[in-house]
Amino acid sequence: MSEGDPDRPLVERVRAELPYGTAAYEELVRKHGSGVYRRAYSILRSESDAEEASQDVFLAVFRGLGRYRFERPFSHWLSIVTLNACRMILRRRAAEQRRRDAVEERTPEAPPSAPRDSLLRDLVLQLLDRIEEGTRLVLLMRFVEGFSYPEIAAQLELSESAVKMRASRGAKQLRALYEEAARTHEPEDLEDAGT
Repeated sequence: MSEGDPDRPLVERVRAELPYGTAAYEELVRKHGSGVYRRAYSILRSESDAEEASQDVFLAVFRGLGRYRFERPFSHWLSIVTLNACRMILRRRAAEQRRRDAVEERTPEAPPSAPRDSLLRDLVLQLLDRIEEGTRLVLLMRFVEGFSYPEIAAQLELSESAVKMRASRGAKQLRALYEEAARTHEPEDLEDAGT
């Protein structure tokens, strides 16, 4: 039990006021804000990421304080929320780095001008616009952004099987649209359009 928790009276006031009153919540943020920022900075080593993590922490506190139990000190719970916010930022950083690395590995040295590549990219983007928005988003997240199926499912709040089904359906639609476009354009037209 944490009956001697010095934050308990303030936390109870915050709970009593939220969501309509915020004076006690603002006091809680002032009291713990610099500590949360310092902890986030010690993990992330970036001022902007530490600021983002701090905002995420206090948003999570605002939303989740009703579920907090006084079994441990509030500062302990806040420390866990801070660690989780930092983990999310570190995961995002790692995913961004994996995408950058994958693009660098897949991108050959391009000649000074590659009009056909540019034309193909523009065509694929135009064809993507013809695909239903939810399916298009899954395709972009999977094949352009490099997210895994579980990551997409979590972000879009869908089941993993629903994400895989959309990706498969979208790939078939894109392939059909591409084949249709290829049949309606002569090779010379494509070359002229790329110059």
